[in-house]
Amino acid sequence: MKVVTVGVDGSPNSLAAVEWAADDAARRGAWLRVVHVVDRSPYRFVHSLELESQIAKVSGQIMTEAERTARHRRPGLGMRLEHIEGRPAEVLRRLAAESSGLVLGSRGMSRTAGGILGSVSTQVAGHATGPVVIVRDRPAERVGEVVIGLDDSADCQRPISYAFEQAALHHAEIRALHAWSLPGHSYAPEVDYDINAVRARQRAVAAGLLDRHRRRYPALPVVDDLRSAHPVEALVDASLRAGLLVVGSHGRSGSMVMGSVSRRVLRHAHCPIAVVRPCTRH
Repeated sequence: MKVVTVGVDGSPNSLAAVEWAADDAARRGAWLRVVHVVDRSPYRFVHSLELESQIAKVSGQIMTEAERTARHRRPGLGMRLEHIEGRPAEVLRRLAAESSGLVLGSRGMSRTAGGILGSVSTQVAGHATGPVVIVRDRPAERVGEVVIGLDDSADCQRPISYAFEQAALHHAEIRALHAWSLPGHSYAPEVDYDINAVRARQRAVAAGLLDRHRRRYPALPVVDDLRSAHPVEALVDASLRAGLLVVGSHGRSGSMVMGSVSRRVLRHAHCPIAVVRPCTRH
């Protein structure tokens, strides 16, 4: 059975993540798995019944509020609640691999309140093998377009697939955004580029990346958005009107950590952002 997982810590952002995850699970016909990770490492030298009681109390309150939020959002949705002990980033990365998607709030509570997000969300998004959605605010009732950030690497096929899937689930249009700029030559003679030729080349690259996805979803409206701009600037601007922004977890360098564009967009985007890692290569 398909499952959508959401990590909670009692913060307003994590409750917004619960609502987004509940909607996503309902659209997919999936279960919702609500997870609270209890990190005992700060208390490894402290052992007392009072501390154990406080941890259990806070954890129970967090899960009660998360369950109430999910059931109010999507009555009748299949759901299971899990308390898991461990290091939050490690636990959440493992759960992402087992899920159709992992949903997290953009900022969490303090560690003493059971916080698992904030910087952890960045760690998880950069290394998880499954899609990770970072949510800031409560989901809008009217769903905006789904924006996919393209680059000229073959690694962006998996993020594109996820974006088209989400657009189909939301009955929304896709905005395929390909931002490009001319290379700089600080210590070399100025190069006179044929702008029209460069633009045509970039358009051809974008068309090639999207071709098989258009054929798979022929009824899905796709807006081709080719911009001469820095990728971060273009993606953050597009997020103002989007219901979801989808990016890869790294760019042209192919590194296993999150690329600089994805990290900066994650900090500044105005809508939920899905970070999708390319297929692992052996």
